[in-house]
Amino acid sequence: MNPRPSTVPKSLFAAILLCCGACAAETPPPQPWQERHDQLVQRLRNLAAKEGAFGPAYQHLYHAALPWYELWGGRDQAPVDADMVSPEDYASELAGALEGGRNYFAENPGALFPLVFRKTLPSGREVGVNYWLSLPAGFPEAGRTYPLVVGLHGSGWLGHKISFKRGTGPGGRTFGVVPIDMGGPWQIDFLNAYLDELLAILPVDPDRVYAEGHSLGAMATWEWALENPERFAAISPRAGIGEPYRAVRLKNVPSWVIHGENDNVIPNGFADQMVSALESQGSAVRYTLIKGGEHNMPADLNEELVVDWYLRQTRSHLPAPADPRDALGLNAEDYSPWALIDRPEGSSWKTGPIDVSSREKFRDAAKGLFQKAHDRGELVDAPVRQELDPTTNVSTLWLAVPKSLHAAGSPDPSIVVVPGSRCFRFYFRGETQKALDHLKAITPELEAAGHTLSGKVWITYLSIWQNTPGSIAEYCVEIH
Repeated sequence: MNPRPSTVPKSLFAAILLCCGACAAETPPPQPWQERHDQLVQRLRNLAAKEGAFGPAYQHLYHAALPWYELWGGRDQAPVDADMVSPEDYASELAGALEGGRNYFAENPGALFPLVFRKTLPSGREVGVNYWLSLPAGFPEAGRTYPLVVGLHGSGWLGHKISFKRGTGPGGRTFGVVPIDMGGPWQIDFLNAYLDELLAILPVDPDRVYAEGHSLGAMATWEWALENPERFAAISPRAGIGEPYRAVRLKNVPSWVIHGENDNVIPNGFADQMVSALESQGSAVRYTLIKGGEHNMPADLNEELVVDWYLRQTRSHLPAPADPRDALGLNAEDYSPWALIDRPEGSSWKTGPIDVSSREKFRDAAKGLFQKAHDRGELVDAPVRQELDPTTNVSTLWLAVPKSLHAAGSPDPSIVVVPGSRCFRFYFRGETQKALDHLKAITPELEAAGHTLSGKVWITYLSIWQNTPGSIAEYCVEIH
């Protein structure tokens, strides 16, 4: 692998049938699964007094494990994946072990245990999720702390039902957790509260906390690290999109970016953009492009190599660089003052007129531009710009030629030389149409200042999620 690419639902109770008229109220005979469910819930409730039976290292684990079946495992009869123990069998095993005085965590090394996290966030929002926990080999050892890897899943696992998974070995070298996001996308306030909880209940080394994620989880990994770089020793986003304009925030956080060469969901040019931006900031970044790989990571991806790399990284205690987002000048109404700027001449590739009414269509169109760079053995090192005619709603996408090709004066007939221009610019947080409405509202002000506007708007999306209430973009209009 090289720095550059090588090619709380409530418990279920018995239903009550309400009859009307001359019918008396009757309760139907409970179903066998419901009887077993209710018995297990009661057994686990009765065992709460034994949470601390095996010492403080396990007390928090049992406190989070005992409610799991009631809150999550038995919430419906949907099956779990074939490699998981049924929630009922797991709950019975857990209860039986504690009733017999046995430490279920200790006698199942290498297993994935389902636990519960519930919290009221500072915003007042209540969150509740279930998550998997794997324990490191040798846990617990007096006075010892362990690394932690937080794994964030993609959209295909939103609300996925989990259960206990038996171990196949003595345990790994780190704590591992996988929270199950019920709705998506991931929220940073939740992730911070969740990590705070893990640091409070587990003997985690705060200088060796690592985050990784796939697709939706990769976007969250980028966003979480950009928001809170001081929390991580290293990250590994896979098949995701980041925010290159904020890359300086990760100057002290090493990244290992992994992406499939043939990803048709999130083209790998988006990974290129982050890698290029990180390299330009002097950040430590590795980039693995999986030859022939598609959107999902291959089953034989060697995670242990990544863990080896993680464990060579420790958290920097240098102050995080200032966030470029804070310098955009956005006010309480979510727009910045307009400013006149000069755009230099440049060389770009462009698409024809296209429909970019959704993120998926935008990404598909961008992929063709990315391919032009990849065909020439280069990384994409610039954002995709959208040229929009608001009167016809017709768009064209543009991508600047990589700096290396531009410097070499590549004789490529598909390259378009874009002349320098004078334009005015503002930043806006919110949906694109609202930004265009703002542009319309300030046009008289611009004309009164003696500026004649062209009919085209150039949009550069800065945020991971474009055209959403929280997304930020740069808007430029050429002037005559």
